Amino acid sequence: MSTLIKQETIVCPICQSQNYTKYWAMPGYRLARCLKCSMVWDYHPLENLNAIYDETYFVNDNVKGGYANYVEGMSINRKTFFLRLKRFEQKLGKKGKVLDVGCALGDFLVEANKRNWPEVAGLEISDYGVNFAKKSGLVVKKGGLIDSLYPNNHWDLITYQDVIEHIKDPLKEVKLAYKALASGGYIFLVTPDVDGFWRKLLGRYWYHYKPQEHIRYFSQKSLELLLKKAGFGNIETRRTYHVLSIEYVVNRLRYYAPWFFELMLKMVRKTFLKNISFKLYVGEIEAWGRKNV
Repeated sequence: MSTLIKQETIVCPICQSQNYTKYWAMPGYRLARCLKCSMVWDYHPLENLNAIYDETYFVNDNVKGGYANYVEGMSINRKTFFLRLKRFEQKLGKKGKVLDVGCALGDFLVEANKRNWPEVAGLEISDYGVNFAKKSGLVVKKGGLIDSLYPNNHWDLITYQDVIEHIKDPLKEVKLAYKALASGGYIFLVTPDVDGFWRKLLGRYWYHYKPQEHIRYFSQKSLELLLKKAGFGNIETRRTYHVLSIEYVVNRLRYYAPWFFELMLKMVRKTFLKNISFKLYVGEIEAWGRKNV
C-alpha cells in the first residue's frame, strides 16, 4: 500500500512537487508517483546510466530487458518507422530535416533516407550502436543532444522513440529539443503508458517495468505537461502501436510462462510464422509538440 512521504526532499522531475507516494512496482523495484501531475519515477537510478548500453543490450537472452536480437528485428522495426515517416510527412507537409535521438542501430535513419528526407541524422549514447550505424553509412554522433553541437533553430523534426523513459532529466532534454527545432518544427515522442490498460491489468508483471533501464514513466497527462513546460504548443497525445513479428511477441511472452513459450518460440523460428508481422498496441503512448515561434 502506498504511503505519503513528506519528510524527504525528492521532487517530481516534471512539476517539482514534493507531494508524492512511494510504492513497490514489483519486488525489489520501488518507484515514486507525483500526486500533482501523475509522473512516476525511479528515485534511485544507476549512477552511470549509460553503462548498460553495450553490445549485450542489443543482443541478449533477457526476456524483459534490452533486445533479444535487435539486428534480426530491424526489418520488422523498419515497418513501424516506415508508417511513422508517412505520418510525419503529412504532419509537416514536407520531408524536412530530422534528428532521431537515441537512434540505436539506425534503422529509423535508414527508412528516412529511403524516403529521401533532405537531412537525416541520429544521436546515440551506445558505442556499439554508433559504430554499427556508421558502418551502414549513416550520420550518427555519440552522445545526447547537449553534446551534439548542432545549431539551434535547425531541425524540422526531432524524435524520441522509446527513449525519454531512459533520460534522467526529461524536462531539460525537451527544452534542448525546443531550442534545436526550427520555427514550426515538431517534437515526437513514444514511451510506455504508466496509466494505460496493460499496466493496470498486469500490475507488477507489466512488461515495461525495467529496473535500471526505464527510470521515468509517463502518462498522457504527465507527457503533455512535460511538453508544455518546455514551451511547446499544439500538443497531442494518444495511444500508439508498433509493428511486431510473431517471433518477437512469443519471445517476450517467455517472461510470463517460460517453459510453454520457449517451446512455442522454437516452433515459430522453424516455420513461416517467423516472418509474419502485424500492428499491435503494446501499452505505449505518443506525443507531438510544435515550436510556435
